[in-house]
Amino acid sequence: MSRAKIEKSPRIVIAGRPNAGKSTLFNRMLRRRKAIVDPTPGVTRDENRAEVVRDGQRFELVDTGGIEAGVVGEAIAARVHQRSEAVLRGADVVLYLLDGKAGLSPADSQVARRLRALGLPVVFAVNKIDRPEHQGRMIDFLELGEGDLVALSAAHGLGFDELWERIRALAGLPSPSAAGEAEEEPSELDEPDREAPEDASTEREGEGIRFAFIGRPNVGKSSLLNALAGFERVLVDPTPGTTRDAIDLGLTRGDRRYVVVDTAGLRRKSKIVEELEARAAGASLEALDRAEVVVLVLEADAVVTDQDLRLADLVWRHGRGLVIAINKSDLSPSLKVEACRETVARSLRQWPPLPVVLVSAKKKRGLDELLRGVDRVGAAFRRRLPTARVNDAVRRAATAVPPPLANGRTVKLMYATQTASAPPTVVVFASQGGSLAESYRRYLTHRLREEFDLIGVPLRLQIRARPRRPMKGPAPEEPRRASRGRPPAAKRPERKPKGKRVRR
Repeated sequence: MSRAKIEKSPRIVIAGRPNAGKSTLFNRMLRRRKAIVDPTPGVTRDENRAEVVRDGQRFELVDTGGIEAGVVGEAIAARVHQRSEAVLRGADVVLYLLDGKAGLSPADSQVARRLRALGLPVVFAVNKIDRPEHQGRMIDFLELGEGDLVALSAAHGLGFDELWERIRALAGLPSPSAAGEAEEEPSELDEPDREAPEDASTEREGEGIRFAFIGRPNVGKSSLLNALAGFERVLVDPTPGTTRDAIDLGLTRGDRRYVVVDTAGLRRKSKIVEELEARAAGASLEALDRAEVVVLVLEADAVVTDQDLRLADLVWRHGRGLVIAINKSDLSPSLKVEACRETVARSLRQWPPLPVVLVSAKKKRGLDELLRGVDRVGAAFRRRLPTARVNDAVRRAATAVPPPLANGRTVKLMYATQTASAPPTVVVFASQGGSLAESYRRYLTHRLREEFDLIGVPLRLQIRARPRRPMKGPAPEEPRRASRGRPPAAKRPERKPKGKRVRR
């Protein structure tokens, strides 16, 4: 089955029955861990999207939930099946994954007939062919009527060259030249216990502000993402723990671009007993590192809990901007944003003022205010502070309130400059570097935050000792001998030998 050459990034949709290894294949093709992998069937519920570059060609890769023929009703499994089928209709190439260990099932044959009826180009790949002696398992799948089955092992990275060739052929893309074709690059997934670091600079290139929703389970994070998207991008269900993977969504509002990340609900570690929930929590924490701004979602009809305070502190320690969103405000019509700010300020006494926004995902209220808060915090997160203004602000602060004595000596603030952004980091050089009191550090941080409107952003202030000035002129030569720290005595001039005196 051939198609015209696709000018845009071809969309590859991975489909298959639950526990066939789709998320493992997704991570292997992406060469980093993005989807949660667990032996429990039905882990993936929302489609997980990412971009991958192969031999200079960019592809859009989509991981879907399991497809189970005959699943009906309003249960989560049936909704996952319906969403997966909807994603398949927009695919340029469908990569249907079969379980080599379980063998061919009647459900696989039924789904294969369904895909052919839709007229979609399909690559049938048999997973879990980990060793040469496992090639005999391929015979069971010949009943599908496909002569070009691809044998692969997603766990060990085997068979991917043939897989990519089949994908290129069905997408109408030319094969890379023999001279430019490179062997399969070593993947970070070759070590199962090793977490590959993500290149945030590459992923954020050309993107707008990246912000993530976090909060306790069932506070409405997924509902807010769907309200911003305008359609059901992720599943919403009253059952706690519906969201598992960290789901990214590109969003455009006018000339502003965003990347929104929905995360799983975070509970206390003592309440997490299932390994799957622990992995979902780990994916949420990784999403914090990929975000610039984090929106902590609270409920309007509930007080600020200890877990909310822990999450806010976690965001701050990760060095990310923070916005507080009070969801379900439609349930409390008399609630005012000023009262919410006072409640948050009382709960976070030592914190600077944070943006607080009232929103309602159900009524789609307050979404523009939420994005304006994200814009303000995101701009502060990336802000570059002019060195002259930083020094002026530090000088005025020291004049208004001089630094306290350190070890009985006066502390002088000599020079200040910004050394990094995202988040902003300022270094102040002082005559007594590590002896400046912590209370005075907080005072300087507060003054700089006010001067540059750094609301909702952690400002990192470092105090260093003033560097010593180099001596002028050439350095003196090292003496050959030194006696007890004293300079060596000058040599006496040599006397000429006198002649022998003759007595008369």
